[in-house]
Amino acid sequence: MAVSSSKTEQKEVKEEQKEVKEEQKEVKEEQKEVKEEQKEVKEEQKEVKEEQKEVKEELHDKLYFSALPDELLLYEEEADMTGDSSSLDYNSQNATAAALGASSMPEQEASSVPRPTSEMPATERPQILNVTSTMSLGCCLDLDFIARRAWNVEYKPNKFFKGLVMRIREPQTTAVIFKSGKIMCTGPKSVQQARLGARKCARKVQKLGFPVRPLNFKIQTMTARWKIFPLNLERFSQHQKCSYNPELFPGLIYEVSPGITANIFSSGTICLCGVKQEAQIYEVFDTIYPILTCFRI
Repeated sequence: MAVSSSKTEQKEVKEEQKEVKEEQKEVKEEQKEVKEEQKEVKEEQKEVKEEQKEVKEELHDKLYFSALPDELLLYEEEADMTGDSSSLDYNSQNATAAALGASSMPEQEASSVPRPTSEMPATERPQILNVTSTMSLGCCLDLDFIARRAWNVEYKPNKFFKGLVMRIREPQTTAVIFKSGKIMCTGPKSVQQARLGARKCARKVQKLGFPVRPLNFKIQTMTARWKIFPLNLERFSQHQKCSYNPELFPGLIYEVSPGITANIFSSGTICLCGVKQEAQIYEVFDTIYPILTCFRI
């Protein structure tokens, strides 16, 4: 009897130990779940911090862009590190010219942009549709690295096209970046937006660690649209500077000046191509408006 009772006790002890082990296992699983939850919370907090950091960087970029000269993006630390008396004087009115030379920065005539004459109705003023600009980032680039690290980029090189496409939402800009550091931007609807879009593209590349020094910002061409009254293109086609073949193209091509053409449609819509300054748009329309009134329907 004593032997059987001892065996029973041992069996009960083993069962109790087994239950304790199961409880410990459950506790460990609960601890593991708690750790996973804590890990998820930390990841969420990290994402929130990253979003806050991005917001701060965007605010910083706005101040950064507003403080820079028109055609030069530099690291803010460079001026402090050099401490040279030959460094740029950003307080002067000609800081960019001092950095790049007078020949590399054409003077902008935004302040002297002429507006339509009094004989042009206010509802018939031109509207800029696209500004194409170019700029040099001042260094060679690793496009594969940029494609892996940057957002809103597309890089599919082939034997015909080897550029990286970068898109910016505000201002709406599409930039084509090449390995040599050349960049071409399209999409903005004003010179100011073109400058800001090019600066933002350069800033995104600069944040990836490249020694970016954007130089030689230049407006290559501007496209503008103008809606006026219906026109008689048959009569207008007799003008010596016109080309009109409605079987091939419904518009009349009018050469305003060398390199500047206007596509004129019978509905009164005019698309102007080839101008490089906003002032030229209004000068061209002021020039051809009296001619167009002669062929009004």
